[in-house]
Amino acid sequence: MVINNQGYNLIDIHLSEAASLVNLKIIGNDININGLNLSNREVQSSSVLSYCTSTRYLNKAISNKQVKALIIPNAIYKDLSTEYKSGMSFIISDTPEYTFYTIFIKLSLSKYPRYSWNTDFKNAIISKGAIIEKGVLLGNNVIIGNNSVIKSGSIIGDNVNIGACSVIGGNGFQLIKDDNGVNMSIPHVGRVFIGTNVSIGDNTTISKSLFEGFTSVGNNSKIDNHVHIAHNCIIGDNCVLTANCSMFGSSELETNVWLAPNSAIMNKVIVGSNAFIGASSFVSRNVKPGSRMFGIPAININE
Repeated sequence: MVINNQGYNLIDIHLSEAASLVNLKIIGNDININGLNLSNREVQSSSVLSYCTSTRYLNKAISNKQVKALIIPNAIYKDLSTEYKSGMSFIISDTPEYTFYTIFIKLSLSKYPRYSWNTDFKNAIISKGAIIEKGVLLGNNVIIGNNSVIKSGSIIGDNVNIGACSVIGGNGFQLIKDDNGVNMSIPHVGRVFIGTNVSIGDNTTISKSLFEGFTSVGNNSKIDNHVHIAHNCIIGDNCVLTANCSMFGSSELETNVWLAPNSAIMNKVIVGSNAFIGASSFVSRNVKPGSRMFGIPAININE
């Protein structure tokens, strides 16, 4: 099964429509928006609405060519140059993060796509109690263990074995405080991509991406029992994740990485190819290829 793991969750709205969801108006052109995302991420959509809470994030937004509109406080807007103001559209809000996620939540209910096609089970083996939702793509020779759940939008390649009681494609954990300081959970609208010749153990969770694209697992990678892979993580080809490992949101393993039991990779950290992460280690910074990391925080014993 040949699958392109690059994909989009496109919406298509005018910026004024997004602003109207929170009873605000726009400044600048009423451009079309086809995605929402954070300004410090690589994004796939071509016209993105994002937000900034302070001037320290403005450079990220300016350098991200896909960000065409920003939600920012009036104090930041007033200090922008005329050139920058003319090159982008804005929504002014005293609480830009809350405004951004409020718009996103409302759009997730009405504008983002639902994956409703019927799954072709081909020669898959679906064990007792397993649930395969509509909108899943399964390759050849897939085995789904007892009581596992494959959520809508997931793509599973050929020769994949998923153990018992695992969940593929569920919501990740993203929350913010509302105006009253109460925790507010954020829905996820992305997907999961599993490559070919992958095995996933029992009681493992792989969360779908938050906004667009995929949380992905590369070809020939092996994932043990009780592993947690958060939203927007990327696992390269031929990686090994042993028992009780955790990958925080948007972290990445390049090719042929080995995570020993109970190790954890902090969000947005990139672990280079052929690296080894020792048992119970906590990786808080990017790891050079070929490194051997141990400890809390993990240090490179090769150095």
